[in-house]
Amino acid sequence: MGLIEDLMANRYLITPSAYYLLVDSYKKDFTLAELIKFARARGTFVIDSAIAKEFLSGKGPAPLEPPAGEGPPELQETVEEIPLESGESDELPEESSDFAERVPDGVHVAEPGDVMGSSGGEPPTYISTGNPGESAVETASFSGSGLGEPEYSGGESFISTGTLPAGGDGEGPVGENVSAGTPGEDAPLETFPMENGAVLRSEPAAGGQAVVAGSAFPENGNGYTDDESYYSDENGNGVKPKIVYGDYGVPIAYVGEEVPEEKSYSTYADVVIAPREGFHYRAREIEDDWELVFDVKNVKFEVPKVKSAASKEGEIIVKVYSDYFKSRLRKMRRILRENPELGSVIDIGKLGYVGGDEEVTIIGLINSKRETAKGFMFEVEDSTGIIKVFINRNNEESKKFFQIMPDSVIAFRGRYSGRGIFFANRIYLPDVPKFKRDKPPLEEKVYAILLSDIHVGSNKFCEKAFERFLEWLNGEVNNRAEEELVSRIKYMIIAGDVVDGIGIYPGQYNELEIPDIFDQYEALANLLRNVPDHITMFIGPGNHDAARTALPQPGFYDEYARPLKKLKNAVMISNPAVVRLHGRDFLIAHGRGIEDVVSFIPNRSHHRPAEAMLDLLKLRHLAPTFGEKVPVAPDSEDTLVIESVPDLFQAGHVHVMQYKMYNGVFLINTGTWQAQTEFQKMVNIMPTPARVPIIDVETARLRAVVRFDEYCEGV
Repeated sequence: MGLIEDLMANRYLITPSAYYLLVDSYKKDFTLAELIKFARARGTFVIDSAIAKEFLSGKGPAPLEPPAGEGPPELQETVEEIPLESGESDELPEESSDFAERVPDGVHVAEPGDVMGSSGGEPPTYISTGNPGESAVETASFSGSGLGEPEYSGGESFISTGTLPAGGDGEGPVGENVSAGTPGEDAPLETFPMENGAVLRSEPAAGGQAVVAGSAFPENGNGYTDDESYYSDENGNGVKPKIVYGDYGVPIAYVGEEVPEEKSYSTYADVVIAPREGFHYRAREIEDDWELVFDVKNVKFEVPKVKSAASKEGEIIVKVYSDYFKSRLRKMRRILRENPELGSVIDIGKLGYVGGDEEVTIIGLINSKRETAKGFMFEVEDSTGIIKVFINRNNEESKKFFQIMPDSVIAFRGRYSGRGIFFANRIYLPDVPKFKRDKPPLEEKVYAILLSDIHVGSNKFCEKAFERFLEWLNGEVNNRAEEELVSRIKYMIIAGDVVDGIGIYPGQYNELEIPDIFDQYEALANLLRNVPDHITMFIGPGNHDAARTALPQPGFYDEYARPLKKLKNAVMISNPAVVRLHGRDFLIAHGRGIEDVVSFIPNRSHHRPAEAMLDLLKLRHLAPTFGEKVPVAPDSEDTLVIESVPDLFQAGHVHVMQYKMYNGVFLINTGTWQAQTEFQKMVNIMPTPARVPIIDVETARLRAVVRFDEYCEGV
């Protein structure tokens, strides 16, 4: 095989001038592998004369290029005309999905692998290489077998859809020709479809030259280009081509590289909101009283102990998760034992010492559960053993079967059969007590704002609504009632997804207004700096943030969230965290555990997140199921257990505001500041953006909801 065929078989191209520089030395002074390696090192798949000269310079003296008018006969300047058969139209149809239908019989369109020839006949429609007297542009075509020598023709290149006048000078009505000369001012864009959906596209380029993209060897109007820019974009800038191959690896056409456009965006540096002159903030006069009761960053995890230095990495991971579930079981047993109804608790491994008529209680992890013909069967495990637990469906307690998630810790009271099955008549969830002690009242009313899922950086971020909210915080209120609320706001809690992040889901780039993660945090900091400085902000991460993906999330990565940490009135917290405000405990979690609740518990939905939060509260765990939608980090201690009963439980994540009261605990999902995204449309989630719940800290209950959704586009 020849040089051209060998290169094409490896998806490389060569210009005619480079071919005649290299062909005599091919397989004598250099091999194909050397040439391809040289081209690859320079980042190109088209070998032009510059590449060829540079390559040969390392091999010895470069052969001289044949002067114009000399060399093989195929290089002599000719005009090749391809006539139509008589009776055919002299214009191509404007629209067709099939290329063969667009080319009349008798017209042959040159492709790689074709040899072009001349024929006589009636006045033809031409696909011509132009006037030989004006230029010496070289065009190559290859034989259909791939073995024949290439034929070349010279002349000025143009594509004509009209009848060429006698003499073939390439002149004709404006709009019919796309030539390498200066086109008419109104020369239209012409498009010619090719195989596999590729498009042969010709349009006037910058400087009046026509650029023909799609031929095997693109031109610049003065001959073959010797650099890596083979055609110009709409701004006249050089663009490296990308080749499209046919069914047999033959290059068909060049198409432009898809380079994402640089987005111009704002990081809200110009958003400066000053407090309203004369506005009285009563909260400034109230002394700060907050404490970070629980934060993952403050938990010191023990490094797992392995048998020897030769232990495998997998053994270490198994050991860590073993410690993780032992930690969960230990904490849950302590919580369940606070229930006076449990009675005597015994380890599963000691059930063999219990008489068949004696009623006892076991506590264990739910490995699995299933429904049978007569009732419900669980596989329960503790640190001493595993046992099957059965409860009859006629028992009223069996309804709790549907509230139990895999890997949660549950207590069963009943009798041991002695045959490896425990027959339960009562099921106890960890739950929260029905009554709580009253806490002393506060001297003055103090309010806290709860937010989540701001998603700064998304093109669905309700920026106008958020700026209006900031103005409201700075005293731009509508009435005396709002003035009273704003004047007593002393705390703000943001429960994760403060920015939209980068690469969180496929195609996210197209939905980003700010495509840089550093700029997203800069933008958020520029907005939050307008929060009055007497309001303490507690900011935690979510799954969209620059933080550890798996739960729990100790906090933001410093290099990304540095602008937030520079805010004087901001406190970075973990996910989850417990913040104590004036003696009231606020449990703050982003709320990813809701995803598993919706998957495992019937009649749960993203549209009613407070109900899913209630299920988690009853199980006293923020993400009980392991290995499903919610990733859990291999920590030696389970910090997702709700060890102490909070006064308020806040979450977000699902973008829907809902609140609920249960046994003295106020549960609230705080919605979002992002309008409905394309993904939410697909899964039929209707967000409730730009709503601000205001909590009375004394009662840990909702005081009011202020809505700014009228300023949110797309709502």
